[in-house]
Amino acid sequence: MTKPTVCLTFDFDAISVWLGTMGLSTPTYVSRGEFAANVATPRILDLLEREGVTSTWYIPGLDVDTYPDVCKRIRDAGHEIGHHGYAHEGPTSLDAAAESEVLERGLDALDRVLGVRPAGYRSPAFDLSPNSTRLLSDFGFTYDSSMMGHDFELYRCRTGDIIHRDRAVEFGRELDLVEVPVSWTLDDFPFMEFALAPPMLMPASTDVEGLANRWLADLDFMVEEVPHGVFTQTFHPQSIGRAGRIRILERIIRRAKEHGAQFSTVHQAVSGWTARSGTGRG
Repeated sequence: MTKPTVCLTFDFDAISVWLGTMGLSTPTYVSRGEFAANVATPRILDLLEREGVTSTWYIPGLDVDTYPDVCKRIRDAGHEIGHHGYAHEGPTSLDAAAESEVLERGLDALDRVLGVRPAGYRSPAFDLSPNSTRLLSDFGFTYDSSMMGHDFELYRCRTGDIIHRDRAVEFGRELDLVEVPVSWTLDDFPFMEFALAPPMLMPASTDVEGLANRWLADLDFMVEEVPHGVFTQTFHPQSIGRAGRIRILERIIRRAKEHGAQFSTVHQAVSGWTARSGTGRG
């Protein structure tokens, strides 16, 4: 039997999330990005080192260019680095040519600064265009981690779905590209952050203790009901790395250890899954 797998993932959206997704570049929002890079990320890396945990970090190109030293520390600690756009651009507003250009710019930054060619991609704001999976496959990515078709099971991405409003959906062809599913309910940002700008982003909950208990309950459920599954949680340094909130990350790590789960990068989890399934690149 395969052990339960836990993939701790961090979206290093320092300045880019405010600029690219929110359209905010005032000093206060820039300072929130500075906190993510200069305070929260070193704090998280120290914790991961103490606990002996390897993780995956999705880094926009703009943030790699702006904060090369902390990104090099992430790399040098042995954590996986994935693609996360250039300036946290959501691909749903881009045509195929523009989306391809953003992929190129992000790849260039990761290679130029870190010498990394990522195996995986996570879309800013967890959304994909009709062209995204095809482009990711064409660019040679092994996996995507942006969709929500399962909670703890990996599966194959498709391309070419036709969404009808007056009859059944026509599903497109399956790709070698593996999906490592995510969920907004296993993401810290919507529960912990606030933006005083239209459209105003309100926290989905202010009960941080209740949130921690829900996350731990999801981990417990997977271990009990899907023991071969992959628990993939999404954190943002500026959210989980602020003061006492980092204790939640500590609790998740320790609960996973109590369950005897193995910690893994997302790429390692994908490689294991493709080896067991016997098809595709891993």
